[in-house]
Amino acid sequence: MRNSSFLFTALITLMSISTAISSQSPLQNFLTCFSHNSHASKVIYTPNNSSFSTILNKKMYNKKFQSPTTPKPLAIIAAKDASHVQATVICAKSNNIQIRIRSGGHDYEGYSYVSDVPFVVIDMFNINSVDINLKEETAWVGSGATVGKINYNIAKKDNNLAFPSGICFSLGSGGHYSGGGYGNLMRKYGLSVDNIIDAKIVDANGNILDRKSMGEDLFWAIRGGGGASFGVILSWKLKLVQVPSQLTVFDVKRNVDEEGAIDVVYKWQLVAPKLHKDLFITLKTNVVQIGNGSKNAIQISFIGQFLGTTEKLLPLISESFPELNLKKSDCFSMPWINTTLFWYGKPFGSPLEELLVDGPPSIYFKSKSDYVKKPIPKVAIKSLWKKLIQGKTMYMDWNPYGGRMEEILPSQTPFPHRAGNLFKIQYFNNWIDGSPKSIEQHVNFSRSIYKFMTPYVSNSPREAFLNYRDADIGANHPSNITKFDIAKTYGRKFFKGNFERLVSVKTKVDPKNFFRYEQSIPTLTH
Repeated sequence: MRNSSFLFTALITLMSISTAISSQSPLQNFLTCFSHNSHASKVIYTPNNSSFSTILNKKMYNKKFQSPTTPKPLAIIAAKDASHVQATVICAKSNNIQIRIRSGGHDYEGYSYVSDVPFVVIDMFNINSVDINLKEETAWVGSGATVGKINYNIAKKDNNLAFPSGICFSLGSGGHYSGGGYGNLMRKYGLSVDNIIDAKIVDANGNILDRKSMGEDLFWAIRGGGGASFGVILSWKLKLVQVPSQLTVFDVKRNVDEEGAIDVVYKWQLVAPKLHKDLFITLKTNVVQIGNGSKNAIQISFIGQFLGTTEKLLPLISESFPELNLKKSDCFSMPWINTTLFWYGKPFGSPLEELLVDGPPSIYFKSKSDYVKKPIPKVAIKSLWKKLIQGKTMYMDWNPYGGRMEEILPSQTPFPHRAGNLFKIQYFNNWIDGSPKSIEQHVNFSRSIYKFMTPYVSNSPREAFLNYRDADIGANHPSNITKFDIAKTYGRKFFKGNFERLVSVKTKVDPKNFFRYEQSIPTLTH
């Protein structure tokens, strides 16, 4: 009887516990699970926490997602080590809660911190170590380490080492590198992903994998295919590259009203991808006010970087691009680390500690991208300028290809946009008024420019850059189309022929499609 009584009492206790757990919300179950699977609880912020909005908005580059009506996460996990990431994956999965993964917060469409389903955010900004091995010329960097912090730490160790990446200091390596990693060293050394030799990732089962244990297929997929479709990137191992002790930079501006401006722009299209691979010249168009502010006009900036001295640069320009009329007085010599400040628009002499600043304030913006394979005719350029003047708030970056980018096969990484491209365009429209009407007007203007450019850019598919997120891609489709067909629409624009291999890897490593978001890689079964 005593044993029967004990078993009965134990059964009642277990039933009570089970009933209590089942009556809790998915979030309460998640929090309970997290506390059992991780050694710390002070990394979780829920809407009841006074710091919740501060943490959420701190890494929110696109201001339109700060609206009170924007769906908010159930919780933010400001992970401090791998165990917090593992616990989040395990507990979210067991409670049918989706996760979003944020490193730098530059996600243009907010996919790393916004969703219309119950979700939690893993914020990686505290996992930001930078460990450099000078003997190997390598570095292990945390997913939350920003481009600015990585550059700063490399330069502190050796001024002749660098790493190819973007120019914005507050880009987090987790998202930046997993989407390709694009910057002004690309014509010499390729993209960030072309110089990544190892990684650590938490998979859908909560396991920590490195290159050896994850296998070459998954390692291939996360270097340009978007890490958030496959797991949570903890860290990357970078192969650093050699740069001279002094580089040369310049910024030559032309107003389109000047005689011959259209000819210089047209010639840039022909020569910029064919210049010596040590030379990178980007073209930026911007609407400025002239005539004491009485008139709007297009200003063209030719911003360049040469891995060498001014004395070696000037003859190269004179031979290949004399229309630029580059003078010695336009050129400035400086160490590589100082060029990163120059590209960001910081004044000469700015302290290197500027690289460690969190980043620019949030703004309202809409971005799109294109790839150009044939020179845009002069008449089209003139029409484009007129349209940009009407809109006032958009600028464009034309970033040249060629050099090392032509030497790497499109299938070597998921990033397929290699040989055959003259340059890539970013359309970036930003404004101040956050009213719904203003947002709608500016987004529609961006779409009108994109539509105008259709005859002059890539087609079948019209290619797009993954890291310049654009929710319009794949958004307009028949109501009866399958989710997989929608994914093919954006997947082939981002990855071209690599999309099918990415789907195959996804199906193998995450068959139940736990890691998903609005433009993620799908599985064959979900």
